[in-house]
Amino acid sequence: MPFTYKKDMSIGNLEAETDFFLDKCFIKTDAYNALLDFDNEKFSFFKRILVGRTGSGKTALLKHLNTENSLSKNEIIEAEKTIFEYIKNNRFISNLIDDNIDLRIFFKALWVHVILIKIIDIEIGKPSFIENLFHKKRELYDYINSYNDTFFDEDALVEITERFEDAVSAEISSSHANFKGKSIAETEQKKQAITNNYVSKELLSMQKKIISYIKTEYNASNKQKKIIINIDDLDKSWLLTRSVKYEFINALLDAFKEFLDIPTVKILVSIRTDILDGVYKNNYRQNEKDQSFIIPIEWTKKEIIELIDKRLQYLMEDKYQKRKLPSFSSLFNFKINGIMAYEYILNRTMLRPRDTIDFINRCLKEADGETKIKEAHVLKAEETYFTSRKQALIDEWRSIYPAIESYIDLIQVIETQEFTIEMIQEKIRYIKEHLMEVCNDKDDLIKKLYEYEEYSDESTIKDVLDIWFSIGIIGIKKANDVIIYSEYEKEHLDISDYKKTFKIHDLYWKQ
Repeated sequence: MPFTYKKDMSIGNLEAETDFFLDKCFIKTDAYNALLDFDNEKFSFFKRILVGRTGSGKTALLKHLNTENSLSKNEIIEAEKTIFEYIKNNRFISNLIDDNIDLRIFFKALWVHVILIKIIDIEIGKPSFIENLFHKKRELYDYINSYNDTFFDEDALVEITERFEDAVSAEISSSHANFKGKSIAETEQKKQAITNNYVSKELLSMQKKIISYIKTEYNASNKQKKIIINIDDLDKSWLLTRSVKYEFINALLDAFKEFLDIPTVKILVSIRTDILDGVYKNNYRQNEKDQSFIIPIEWTKKEIIELIDKRLQYLMEDKYQKRKLPSFSSLFNFKINGIMAYEYILNRTMLRPRDTIDFINRCLKEADGETKIKEAHVLKAEETYFTSRKQALIDEWRSIYPAIESYIDLIQVIETQEFTIEMIQEKIRYIKEHLMEVCNDKDDLIKKLYEYEEYSDESTIKDVLDIWFSIGIIGIKKANDVIIYSEYEKEHLDISDYKKTFKIHDLYWKQ
């Protein structure tokens, strides 16, 4: 009896948290293997920051670590539930921010505390740790004991913040007389010094002593233990409520480095490419200082095909029984517009697992009741797939480019799939008018167009091209079959790129 497709068939869910195919069909890439490397003499040992676009598989990779037998422990810190709920609405913190006080050092201390107590809990255990401190490090014991039994629970962040507020506000008040006659800049500088001095002396210095104690007391001879702590929900809604989100993440990128000297523990930070880009742009953080820790999550065509083969075979293994299980290329072994169907599908993804799974699931749905997937099924699936992926792209980039939907729609002014900068110069009047109609004063380019009447046509075109490139809807044509799309190592266009030929991504070429 021939196999028949059903509309409720799928090769997995788009979200890793609910994807029941994940563990059975996981592909162990070089990135995954690097995360498991605890040899501190190897370069891969320091890879701790997972950077990738939406749908690239960051969460899936971290989630699969839970099944890894080589690990002694794998734990998660859920930032949305654990971090900063109290200070988010703290009036004193808000006032300091309004006064242009840089609070990264304070946010770093909060991150260090949360990571520290997680390490103590899974590496040592609270009772044993407290007892050892009592006998060997009374200074640290007294410090922890001063928190009245809250040091190891979620109330610690509340107490840390309240102590910070009491001490800093008191010193600022006592120094108020000295602010008279001072410029705003001098007053801010004094408040900044008070803030930094408290955090350095009362928080970070003690935290560093505890970290040093853990390293020398518990890790010197234990080389077999492998502990991973994941921080993975940095793109959730709690970070979208205030511009200070970048300060939180910037502080985290400093905080996790405090634990590099504990060889049995790896702190892994998963972050979207666009959010990390926002951190660098808004905080003037030098990305060079993070390069040795970053591991980009990017996929080749070969890896995507291997992943889809596994998922299709897992879906159909009980249907085909003793027959040879199908593959991606065998199920989509027909041509669409002169291209093999499986290549046609891949060309309309951004080479991310979520894109490809989404497209194929829609093809399976369109083939309901059929024994073969056909060209019509793929073309129908493409229409709903395009809508889904366009919305995902808007959601992904809205925080960086508030007028993102308008930028995506502007691609329709291009009349050929391959084009040069000269070919769109005649469209500049329409491009400017289209963007200014959006009236979004939070978007950098639109602000320039409103504030500088003479903002040049050339600069506007280059800005639009760079946005198109960075979000992935155009690439640089290097050869007939070589198109360079944005990736971690090249997120933006270089000045020399504007002279080259560009190609609109197949999914967004709608002429």
